[in-house]
Amino acid sequence: MNAIENNDRFLSARFPVDVLSNPLTALVYEESFDIGKIFAAIAEHARGAGFRLGGVMEKPAAAPALGRRCDMHLQDLTTGQTIKISEERGALARGCRLDHDGLARICALVLSSLPDCDLILLNKFGKSEAEGGGFRCIISDALALEVPVYIGVPRRNLAAWQAFAGDFGTEVEAAALFAAFVAP
Repeated sequence: MNAIENNDRFLSARFPVDVLSNPLTALVYEESFDIGKIFAAIAEHARGAGFRLGGVMEKPAAAPALGRRCDMHLQDLTTGQTIKISEERGALARGCRLDHDGLARICALVLSSLPDCDLILLNKFGKSEAEGGGFRCIISDALALEVPVYIGVPRRNLAAWQAFAGDFGTEVEAAALFAAFVAP
């Protein structure tokens, strides 16, 4: 049984198979939606079913000091290692705070564990991915290994996601999935 067939078995135990059974599934959400909650539920259920998880989830950071934006940390789901992916640019800095080195390091961790994974969870198809970088290498390598990928896609990046995923991806409204299968 390959990872895609395992994915269907896992999903049928908690979620309807037709909702998340595609090898590449985008959980589309509004900025106000806490995508981390649905990924936490999927991760908990998958681990409980004996799945070997790969990918990343955002790790909550300490509350920022007054006048500062929050730090961003990603946790590798295989090793548990957490890497900061935001850079300190000063109180008056504007624009993207992504630390490209930190993002590259977390991608390398995930890529190294792909052959041993049954399911990949990626917290966000963000600006870096929309511009051609970020987690795109993880997605393509996972699909080549037939390992299913679930990724959060903010609605503002949906067009870029669709251009990238083409016919290989499917989209699910994250809030509806959460309300129907996680919240009750």
